[in-house]
Formats: sequence, C-alpha cells, structure tokens
Amino acid sequence: MTARERDEEEDRFTASLAGLAMALLLSLISLVVIEKLATLSKLEDCLLQGRKNCERIELSPMRNEERPLPSDVRRTATPWSGQFSDVMR
Repeated sequence: MTARERDEEEDRFTASLAGLAMALLLSLISLVVIEKLATLSKLEDCLLQGRKNCERIELSPMRNEERPLPSDVRRTATPWSGQFSDVMR
C-alpha cells in the first residue's frame, strides 16, 4: 500500500466518523424537538377542551403516601402515567 492510498483510506475513515457524528447529533436534536412538540400538543388539547388549569401539577410520592384515603378508595398504579391514582372500589 502506497502512502497516497493510506492517506485516502484515512480520509475516508475520518469522513465516515464525521458523518456518524452528524447523524447522531441530528437524531438527538430531533428527539428533543419531538418531545417539545408532544408537550405542546398535550397543552393545546387541554386548552381546546375548555380547561383553564392545564399546567401539570406534580406531587412528590412521599406526599401522596402520607395523605390518608377514605375507606372506600384504594390506591392503584396506572400504566400510562407511572403515578398513583385513587380509584373507587
């Protein structure tokens, strides 16, 4: 292998790494944009339903556990939120 061929191979390798880095960067940026659009879409859906308090309120799990529940209510985990909700028996 001549010096010229070795230089061309190194250039191809560098270009391939640069292309991979750009693809990863664009993927990361697109994931952030998708997450922001999903959040805005949920907020817009809430507002279009006529609700006035569409801000998400997050309570700490400790605070939820300390709150006593009425005897006819049990606490269950919902699959879509990962948080606890109160359900009537």
